[in-house]
Amino acid sequence: MVRNLTASSVATRTTGVVFLLFTSICGCSASSGASGSGSSGTTSVIFGSGGQGGIFTNPGNGSGTVTAACTSGCTDFPAAAIIDSTGPSSVPGNAATLFGGADNFDSASGPCLAEPQLSAGSTPGALFPANWLRPRFRFTPTNGENLFEIRLQSPSEANDLVAYTTNTTWAIPADVWTKMGQNAVDQPITVTVRAVNSGSPRKPAGTRGTITVAPVLAGGTMIYWAASSSDVAPDTSKLVGFRVGDESVIDALTIPEVQESDIVDESGQNLKSGYGVPNGHAQCIGCHVSTPDGNAVGFTDQWPWDDVLATVTSDTLGAVPSYVSAGAERLINQPWLGMQTASKSHWTSGDRILVTSYAARSPGGNPPVGYASSYDANHGNLAWFDLETTTSIPWQHGQGQAMNTAIQSVFGTAWGFFNLDGETRVPLTPNLSHDGTTLVYTSATTSQDGRIGDNSETDIHLAPYGDRMGGTVTPLAGASTPGVAEYYPSFSADDRLIAFNRVDTSSATSGKIYYRPDAEVYVVPASGGTATRLAANDPPACTGETSPGIINSWAKWSPSVSTANGKDYYFLIFSSARKYPGTFHLPSNQYSPSDTRASQLYMAAIVRDSSGALTTYPAVYLWNQGPSTTNLTPAWDEVNIPEVPPPE
Repeated sequence: MVRNLTASSVATRTTGVVFLLFTSICGCSASSGASGSGSSGTTSVIFGSGGQGGIFTNPGNGSGTVTAACTSGCTDFPAAAIIDSTGPSSVPGNAATLFGGADNFDSASGPCLAEPQLSAGSTPGALFPANWLRPRFRFTPTNGENLFEIRLQSPSEANDLVAYTTNTTWAIPADVWTKMGQNAVDQPITVTVRAVNSGSPRKPAGTRGTITVAPVLAGGTMIYWAASSSDVAPDTSKLVGFRVGDESVIDALTIPEVQESDIVDESGQNLKSGYGVPNGHAQCIGCHVSTPDGNAVGFTDQWPWDDVLATVTSDTLGAVPSYVSAGAERLINQPWLGMQTASKSHWTSGDRILVTSYAARSPGGNPPVGYASSYDANHGNLAWFDLETTTSIPWQHGQGQAMNTAIQSVFGTAWGFFNLDGETRVPLTPNLSHDGTTLVYTSATTSQDGRIGDNSETDIHLAPYGDRMGGTVTPLAGASTPGVAEYYPSFSADDRLIAFNRVDTSSATSGKIYYRPDAEVYVVPASGGTATRLAANDPPACTGETSPGIINSWAKWSPSVSTANGKDYYFLIFSSARKYPGTFHLPSNQYSPSDTRASQLYMAAIVRDSSGALTTYPAVYLWNQGPSTTNLTPAWDEVNIPEVPPPE
């Protein structure tokens, strides 16, 4: 099968304005979408009206440490200057003399360097995993300059790396970057970008700061939701993927590739229909997670927000995973489910559990038969599903009540609710720890269809998994502050840290929560403590953009943590609507958020020392992603997508 290949350096996507209706596509938000509320007058209970280089030490998963083979006088940086021949005009032969000595520049009017973000005062510059996508330098001259010098100086290198270009974007050559990832690690690399006008040269304008290559590798695959239109159609939403270091991306899963074929509508009486797909098929790919085995994803479909599992491996692409029984398939197709989560600790034969939020139904005012006493008919709950259940859930057209009766009859054996003792609000957006012992979730005062409702007080709470029984709820200290919106929690790979969204303004609990301009990313110890605001929230000051104000959201951790020199290195990926090449706004309509800027993906590094203190680093733009789609809700795991070819 030929997969669609895209890269920012290859013009393979169509140009022009693209559209995305955030609230109606695939159920990542709280709004119920264009279809309105559930069917009225239905006798359905479960289905019914919606409620509220050097030397690499690699353990085998792409992570690991780097020990430099050369520590001084290294010749990884070429002695001769690199001349970039791809610019709008030729680099003049006397370029070096126009710039003079390395320290000859006026810093007051230096170029604005948007990529990578350099150190400023006490704030360090960007930190790159040693095997990351090679750094790209993107800058804006301040006085119409047309000739630029990029200079890198490393304490371990005999030469400076010097490049001359007439482009305002330049990337380190791949062979040089590979050598840097082997030797120029764990040391400040000084970056100087200077600019002159070759027609009337004067003292160069310059910008200087440092970046660092971490002495560790990052592992895994990133899969993100890319949407290109507000219309729900087979070609307007998909999952796109790449591995660490890839310079292009591939379509990991598209709507036509999803093979599930008997999804029923919210009434339970008919197969789901509409939006240009065959009846009973998935209509949209949105919020998603990868399965712990790396072979599939679980995603939220279009209204009424049921859940779907589909493989992403090339040999079985789009199929329902073999371990998902027909009964389990029907159970997770119930409407008004939320974001999914699973853990490797509960992903073996006989214990393959999927967890999600379960919105309240409207069963005539009485809890449905078979529900545990912990069921809250007004607020819903967190639910678990046994994906290997042998139960049979029959369905025939027009006989949804028989299906509902069967679903109720296996409550507590094939699926059930966690007892969240002490929880008085709505539990949403769960994340299950990697050791399988703890649930972290958003506790919200209001909900809608399994999502965080508008105008909601939100805090982060913890609860034991308790062999699917739950237990006593504990507010997470540092992420459960009254009047502050705290939501979308995610455990780090070692379960020691939790990343989450935070809105700390006078309007924190007002308005829509899912795409707020004032959202920022924080981390807090999983045991509770002081929350740390990430430096990655802030764009370079020279861009004129500030945070809060750029929609930083949906942080997910890399699948491993590496330790070097007594420090633990963490990496995470998140979405942000800061400006990028090709940035665009989305036309608004009745379902749109107030802010219509498109988002892209960024990586951030966090280093934990032996005392537990955290140092956070600026964001790194992933320049291989498609710039003409809005890229959201990333997952970063060991996912077995096909190999990603290099850019053409």
